[in-house]
Amino acid sequence: MARATTTGPLTDANLETVFLWAHDFKRMREFYGKTLGLPVGYENPHFAAFQAGRNSIALHAEREPHTRGDSWHMEFIVKDIDAVAGELARRGVAVSQIREESFGRIATFRDPEGNEIGLEEPPKRKR
Repeated sequence: MARATTTGPLTDANLETVFLWAHDFKRMREFYGKTLGLPVGYENPHFAAFQAGRNSIALHAEREPHTRGDSWHMEFIVKDIDAVAGELARRGVAVSQIREESFGRIATFRDPEGNEIGLEEPPKRKR
């Protein structure tokens, strides 16, 4: 795949945070913090930012209803997808079957409000 040579205002930017509006903030806070085990970087009664590697996932209690869409997907790169999927299942999360793809092994699950989250285990390097 060729690398894009286009430049624009965000060419050198880094994605830092993905924000999710939460209908049920307490339930979503519990899921991302306790079920997924993501550490909290900052929180207050209506906001929680969870550390996810170099980035964060920020939950914000809805002030007004938002329309949900299925046109986005967040993904975590993991070292051992079998272990991660197994632990999520033990914690009550329904994880899809792990699929083999050309770029690695993948699976998906949903948070309590239906947002899709992916797991990807890149292929192991051959020595």
